[in-house]
Amino acid sequence: MNSSFPTESDESLAKLLHRSVESLRQGNDRVDIALRGPLAEWLEDAADGDDEGVISPYAEAMARAVLGDKPGA
Repeated sequence: MNSSFPTESDESLAKLLHRSVESLRQGNDRVDIALRGPLAEWLEDAADGDDEGVISPYAEAMARAVLGDKPGA
């Protein structure tokens, strides 16, 4: 059972994370240059979910922050 209570489907959350990874790799100015690579790798891994396929709410929040999105937007 999914205990993170996602507000969106896992598929749409994965797309959100992939958008944030692409943004980081294109030089997103919201994130310090030294953090872009490691953060992109972490978000890319997080898009696959954990052992049960659940996407971390922390990864979702970070992806939204990178993109400048509001929760539920």
